Amino acid sequence: MLNRWRASAASEVTPAMTFLIHETLMTLNTDDVFEFGLTEILRSPEQDDLFEAQAIFIRNATVTSKLKLTHLSEFSVVLSFITYIGNKLRGIAKDELLEFDLNGLTFDQYIPLSKNLRKIWDE
Repeated sequence: MLNRWRASAASEVTPAMTFLIHETLMTLNTDDVFEFGLTEILRSPEQDDLFEAQAIFIRNATVTSKLKLTHLSEFSVVLSFITYIGNKLRGIAKDELLEFDLNGLTFDQYIPLSKNLRKIWDE
């Protein structure tokens, strides 16, 4: 089921934007709430054989970054999203000394950037 949120001109999040993937993360040592999502994957209007989507990163109900992901396949769009979010979360945790509530998982277990997809799928 797709979640619906809308990013307004003021970069606040409200219901209506459709996400294919949407996740909310709390922190253990602050009151910050992080959300990230991948919008629906659509065919690129410029080239019929390309797919695209947007990766949205939200901190405390404010959109802090958006990234347009365009690749040859839908699968590549999802992989780019995982890499983007994984790097962003790791950077924030390191730079701001935040501890995310990952339900007992490590970053590599939650968003595995150091494994290839075959190993992830086999687990």
